[in-house]
Amino acid sequence: MTDQARLYGTVLYQLSIPEKMAEEAEKIFETPELMICLTSPAVSRDKKHRIIEKIFQKPAFSDVMIRFLKKACDGECIGQLADIVQVCRDLRMQSEKILKAELDYVTPPDEAQMEGIKEFLCHTFEAEDVQLTMKESPQLLGGFVLKAKDVEYDYSLKGQLKRLTEAVVG
Repeated sequence: MTDQARLYGTVLYQLSIPEKMAEEAEKIFETPELMICLTSPAVSRDKKHRIIEKIFQKPAFSDVMIRFLKKACDGECIGQLADIVQVCRDLRMQSEKILKAELDYVTPPDEAQMEGIKEFLCHTFEAEDVQLTMKESPQLLGGFVLKAKDVEYDYSLKGQLKRLTEAVVG
């Protein structure tokens, strides 16, 4: 992700664009032909603006969102819209004190275990809620690995075997 994408993502967040609107724009920009047109130096700025105005119309898209897309196009970072929207999403979650975390597991945790994991994360990272992405990982052999921010809690059998091997071998 570039600094430019971070900057535009921050601006998008500060504009208070509804999340659904930003995500809808992101989906539309997944169209390869649209990206080719809007990132091509052969297409004039005015033509790019007309394309944006034709595709992104009210009421689905606000004037502010349309102007933002034009500015991103002028700034030659429209091709990074997915990263821009992700930065906006991350800033929104941060302001709402929602922690993003990932749980890799062999056997899915039951409801009580999930609640305990979320309580642990909220307490440890001073969050009000947790957005937990779950991924089945049979290569862990047993247990789980929990990742949040830059911290990893490895309670897997594979991790324990690795630590034991390192302790024995040196």
